[in-house]
Amino acid sequence: MYVAASIGLRDFPPILFTGIRFTLLVLCLFPFLKVPRDLIRPLIKVGLLMGTGMYLSLYLSVSLASNISSIALFSKLEVPFAILLGVLLLGEKIGINRILGITIAMSGAMVIGFDPAAFNDIPALVWMAISCGFAAYGMIRIRELGSIHPLTIVVWISLVSSPTLLATSLVFENNHWDVVVQASTVGWLALLYTAFMSSVVANSGLYYLLRHYPVSQVAPYSLLSPIFGVIGGVWLLGDEITLILIVGGMMILAGVAWIHFRSRHLEQAHVSAKHDLPVNAKTGR
Repeated sequence: MYVAASIGLRDFPPILFTGIRFTLLVLCLFPFLKVPRDLIRPLIKVGLLMGTGMYLSLYLSVSLASNISSIALFSKLEVPFAILLGVLLLGEKIGINRILGITIAMSGAMVIGFDPAAFNDIPALVWMAISCGFAAYGMIRIRELGSIHPLTIVVWISLVSSPTLLATSLVFENNHWDVVVQASTVGWLALLYTAFMSSVVANSGLYYLLRHYPVSQVAPYSLLSPIFGVIGGVWLLGDEITLILIVGGMMILAGVAWIHFRSRHLEQAHVSAKHDLPVNAKTGR
């Protein structure tokens, strides 16, 4: 997704790119707009967080980046961000093992920030960190929606975001008609790829899994995303891979993997305890 977005943003400014992306999704997924009235307000909030917030920040990051690999690795900060927001907003408790994972991941981000090859990408890394914050908070709100069709979430995010982003693009970006007319076939294909492969296929699949499986069981597969992003960046975009970037990236992925491992272990222990409790109560042991 990062590579495709980088290619598309060669032809489109980032806000217009994001607005067109969501407009196309609204047109294609319009039948999935029907939801109970009590869910409309929560879906609007999710739309603002995930569409206007997360995706706009993400594409601003991609448009500013000279090295896609660094921001692809940086994107996994959404996991420690989500845990920290859970503590701050939901009063959740974290043990020493999760704190260790967060510390390792954040230290890896700092290592990447000090890479000389990444100095020019500091604004891009800042925008990616902002995107991770929106993503972490948005995922908390998505979990609160309950049983709702994944494509309904996608289309509501798109419906809320597209007019906001297009209006913002009119204020801050120029020559919209010329951009649309003169965009290359490759640029349009990249935009379509990010819209349908990312939102319709990948994101709806993610929302489906989050409805049916614990987050700690689903989340480890997200570690594949930055790996493919780095491979694509090196292979297709000629990204420079330095030793510092490798070390920092491995620290981020190791910290996130450790968080997921401990979360799954705690969930399994909690489930086992719940199953054991009735038996102990009956036997008196």
